[in-house]
Amino acid sequence: MKRNFTPVLLGAVLLFTLSGCRSVPNPADVPVELSIAELNQQGQKAFDASNYKAAEVYYQLIIDRYGTDLSALTGAEFEIAHLRVKQKSWEDAKTRLDTIITRYAVTGGATLPPEYLVLAKNDLARIPVSESKKKE
Repeated sequence: MKRNFTPVLLGAVLLFTLSGCRSVPNPADVPVELSIAELNQQGQKAFDASNYKAAEVYYQLIIDRYGTDLSALTGAEFEIAHLRVKQKSWEDAKTRLDTIITRYAVTGGATLPPEYLVLAKNDLARIPVSESKKKE
């Protein structure tokens, strides 16, 4: 009985080829002149393509390059937390979301974009109760 491995081999090659399309940028290769909006746009494009690793690179670049801007920092941190929710990395997501929510409660929090507070609370509510109690 002879087996035909051609379909399996073709499937493996196709999977390997498609996975190569989901490249992750090297942070050193991302032009330094890109603005917050441009980095955010690249991150959103990668996120929409379910390329979460690439999306995180762009959001982390916002934090690294523009982290002194609390609005930019909060937005990028939320996007990474939201990635963790999508990946069901509940503990990391909860820690990040709690940090964002706490930032709004301290002095200066009123100057931050209000949408991230709402989004952070919504994502926090999506974390299964059994997971959110593990951290407490």
